[in-house]
Parts: sequence; structure tokens; C-alpha cells
Amino acid sequence: MDTVLYQRRGDVAIITLNRPKALNALDRQLREDLEAALMEAQSDDAAQALVLTGAGRAFSVGQDVSELTRLYEEEGAVLGRLVEEEYAPLLGLLEEFPMPTVAAVNGPAAGGGMALALAADIRLAAPGATFIPAFVKVGLVPDSGASFHLVRMLGLAKALEVALTGDPIPAEEARRLGFVREVVEEGADVASEAIRLAERLAAGPRAAYPHIRRILRQAATVSFEEVVALETDAQDQLGRTRDHHEALDAFLAKRPPNFEGR
Repeated sequence: MDTVLYQRRGDVAIITLNRPKALNALDRQLREDLEAALMEAQSDDAAQALVLTGAGRAFSVGQDVSELTRLYEEEGAVLGRLVEEEYAPLLGLLEEFPMPTVAAVNGPAAGGGMALALAADIRLAAPGATFIPAFVKVGLVPDSGASFHLVRMLGLAKALEVALTGDPIPAEEARRLGFVREVVEEGADVASEAIRLAERLAAGPRAAYPHIRRILRQAATVSFEEVVALETDAQDQLGRTRDHHEALDAFLAKRPPNFEGR
């Protein structure tokens, strides 16, 4: 795997997103490598807990914008298909993971990167970590299960505020809101702290964990799959809008977007 590192420390599997120069932006190669690493961890009989983190100064800034604009040029309105065929299965794999998962959020987690962090069971954050629900900034809705997790972690009112404004959520605020367990001390290595927590989980009642995860994640009235289907349909429509493409052009040109509402 070129863009993901997989290792195991004792009974903890560690997956590191490894495109640090691109701030671990999620291009097709990284998505494929991450899926392969998750499947490797699943089949590793010695692994009893998983830590997911990023190399360099970011956890992941989400979808690689340069790749997305190229796909639009080559294939047209592909966003709905991209979410349905690549993102939804990848996040669904993490959602149904057979062991406890801990995200060590070492820096910005934006868009799809935030969705990835939210899909873990527990999150630890570095002091400089930021959760950025950037979807609305490019004229889109939260996808890959992010809507599902935001409502269940924050409640409807706060989730709407987060999704509609797209405002960054600093690590300490994320801890106060309850979707980050701990913000590690300045200078501490968040991945090391996450590994220590994962070791504790791995040493616990492992037979109970799959039942706990399944029951709690199905406790709400609407299923993850139903939410993902709604997200996918919305992305398919919004990926065709002028506002979305204007936002991508503005991002690449390093200028503010001029949204027109169409």
C-alpha cells in the first residue's frame, strides 16, 4: 500500500493515512489502500483493537479536490456515483468493524476526513486538531455517514448549526460537545495516547464489544444505510450545481467563491 501504513503493536492494529504532503487528502489510491488496510486488520487474528491516524500535520482534509475536478472533466457528474461506490462502502466497513476503533486526530479533519474520524468509536485529539464540516462550503451536504453521526453525537439543533455554517470546531470545543473523549496535553503524541487506550480496550471483554457496538449503533430509529442513501442522492444532485463547481474553481484559484444558489 503506497498511501496507507499498516502495522500492529501487540494486539493493536495501527492504520496511518500517509499522504502528508497532500494533508492526507482522500484520492482514489488512498481510498483503495485504506479499504485494503481495514480488511487486513479484520483478518489479522492477533488484532483486537484499531487505531486510525494521519501522517504529518493533518488527519485528513477530505476528498482530493484536484482529483474531483479532473473526474468532472473526464466523466461528468460523478459525485453521487463516487459516494455510492467508494465512500459509502469504505465508511460502512469501518461502521461495521468487528473490534473497537479509536481515531487519533492529529490535525485538521475536514469533509470526508471528518466523516472518517466520526465513524470511529472513540476520538482523541491533539490540541491543534480541528474538525471542519466543509461540505456546505462547496455547496454539498455532509456525506459518508457524517449526517448520521452528527445528529446522534450532537443532537439535531447543534448538528444543523454545524452542517449549515461549516464553521471549524476546535479540539477543545469538540471535547466539550462530547464527540472527542480527550484532548491530549501540548507536546504529547496523540497516536501514542490512542494506542494506550486501544491496548486497554484490547485487554477487555472482547467478545462483548461486537454486541455493544451493534446494539448502540442500531439504537436510533433510522438506519445508517438509509441516511447514506439520502446523502448519496443529495450529492448526486448537488454535484451538478453551479455553486459546487464555482467553489471548486475558487478553491484551486485561492479566492472566495461567488455562490449563486444554483
